[in-house]
Amino acid sequence: MPNILAIETSSEACSLAVSNGDRLEVCHEVIPQQHTEKLLPLMQELMNDVNLTYQDLDVIATGCGPGSFTGTRLACSITQGLAYSIGIPVISNREFQCSKVIVLINAHMEQIYVGEFEFVEGKIISSAEKALNLDQIHSIVPPEGSFFVGDGCQLVDEYLKKLDAQVYERYPNAKDLLREAEIRLSKGITLDPKDLAPVYLTGEEHWAKN
Repeated sequence: MPNILAIETSSEACSLAVSNGDRLEVCHEVIPQQHTEKLLPLMQELMNDVNLTYQDLDVIATGCGPGSFTGTRLACSITQGLAYSIGIPVISNREFQCSKVIVLINAHMEQIYVGEFEFVEGKIISSAEKALNLDQIHSIVPPEGSFFVGDGCQLVDEYLKKLDAQVYERYPNAKDLLREAEIRLSKGITLDPKDLAPVYLTGEEHWAKN
């Protein structure tokens, strides 16, 4: 069974999961603006819990956004650095499957990240990603059967109520990332670390103002 580390820090949650094939350990803490300080110690603690060293890993999965500029960049940079040093591939959440899902993430400064995804029989047939001002949310017209996810849902809850939308409001969890990574790895669907890239929907100038 493969040894997998999953890192997801694109939201206010610092979420980690590691598996040695027989045992799964998860750390999922909502710690806004503390990811940089706590991520590496938490990673080492989980690795110790399952008696693995980084050299034992077969693959590293990461959430590459969109989301927090700092958190997304942090996860990608640590994933690339580890994977390069160990000589292993990576898996990105960019390849994962969903069906008629609209992701809303709080971008702060009266903005919201919007990701629209639709899959049929496991294949993507449409996708769109953008950043909107909150007063532009009415431009989102979801197809029938869609559901909304992400911490940005609470910012536009009145609009979602008018749509009578299905809402699944939670932070991304590395446990979900790891389980999907197991499937992808079994099919040989991985990336070279050099091809891993964070997804930003606004420029660095936006985040510099916070």
